[in-house]
Amino acid sequence: MARIHWVAVEDLDVFTPAEWRTELRAAYDITLAKLPKKVLATLALPATQQRRLIAERRRKLAAAAKK
Repeated sequence: MARIHWVAVEDLDVFTPAEWRTELRAAYDITLAKLPKKVLATLALPATQQRRLIAERRRKLAAAAKK
């Protein structure tokens, strides 16, 4: 996992473009599978609803921090 172990590519020619797509998609799928259901539900929303939901949550957190 890149978050735990930094991933660096020294030679881009190690894989073909199709292999890169396959490897990156696999990494994406692994990461996505580990997300909480609430985050997955938020990501499934249209972009405008995502932004609105995130803004509301930030306002709630800011208000709670002031108390």
